[in-house]
Amino acid sequence: MIDGVWEPAYAPVAEVLADLLAEDPAAGAAVAVYVDGRPVVDVWGGAGWTADTLAVTFSCTKGLLAACAVRAAQDGALDLDAPVAAYWPAFAAHGKEAVTTRMVLSHTAGLPALDADLTLADALAGTPVVAALERQRPLWPPGAGHAYHAMTYGWLVAEVLRRATGEPLAVHLDRLAGGPDLLFGVPAADAGRVAAAGWDRNRSRLTFPPDAPETPWRQRTVTRAITLGHAFDPELVGDGAGLNDPAVLAAGLPAVGVVATARALARTWSRTVTETDGEPALLRPETVRDATRALAEGPGVLDLPPPHARWATGFMLRSPIAPMLAESSFGHDGAGGQLAFADPVARVGFAYLTNRLRNHADDRAERLVGALRTVVGDMTSVR
Repeated sequence: MIDGVWEPAYAPVAEVLADLLAEDPAAGAAVAVYVDGRPVVDVWGGAGWTADTLAVTFSCTKGLLAACAVRAAQDGALDLDAPVAAYWPAFAAHGKEAVTTRMVLSHTAGLPALDADLTLADALAGTPVVAALERQRPLWPPGAGHAYHAMTYGWLVAEVLRRATGEPLAVHLDRLAGGPDLLFGVPAADAGRVAAAGWDRNRSRLTFPPDAPETPWRQRTVTRAITLGHAFDPELVGDGAGLNDPAVLAAGLPAVGVVATARALARTWSRTVTETDGEPALLRPETVRDATRALAEGPGVLDLPPPHARWATGFMLRSPIAPMLAESSFGHDGAGGQLAFADPVARVGFAYLTNRLRNHADDRAERLVGALRTVVGDMTSVR
């Protein structure tokens, strides 16, 4: 059921992937692990998956954007605690003058959805979304609560980075990855390598309140946080639609649009915390400590997935829905149970990607990380 390579000590991780694919023959998936800057697991299988198959990483993208922002701050180009309006003056309108980049990254800015009804063309162009964010009034006092900024997060972070550094998001992501097969904006030549994603209807619970005037605003906002009005279906994927649409993948959606192999994604996370392929770690230890302080957890303002997440400066921390290696781990999950993270103590970069989407809290990533934990040891008390 699987192909690839792994070091003998890490065979338990490969064996779990084989078990997962045997349990669900319709699935395709890959898992990769870097330890001490070198690959120790690189395996894939199922549903026509090959060594070069690319997967839509969905919200695993957000963790990469956080790493770009944190690195820009480390380099002195961005002050995470300064008002966003210091870099983007028009953003200050309608009660947003005190919103900081760290609030945006920790989902406490009060901007998870827009009043404007945007179209797919608006989302792919990007500038109409930025303009709508300038006009938007926060849905709660910024900093006073949190709720997942499922789509707006991407345009907010990308625009702050562009204005603070003068460089577009794609340049920051290329520099972060430092290698092939982590793509933001999929060229036509690579479109055929992308695995079509779909929801496992028997093992996912997707319900979205109707986007109608009579729906209470809190419930309606859960749907609008993903759809932007008329741009997307709430499920984000369909037959040639959403993130299965080559035009959408080519445009690059900044909150959910990175496409990668598990190998490239694990390597990128390894690069954040340890020397990898002969190059020094991208983030200094003091940068990691600052960026991985818990800033938001517990009940949110809105009942938006993922539930029970713990947020740092853009990074998810270990929680039941993000079953990372240890308390020192940080990264982000993606729709349907995908997961990618780094751990500076174990010097690990990890990525699990699949085209068979279930719930955020399904047990596949937990089983894979559990197998990794048997190899590197239980580090639950380390922080």
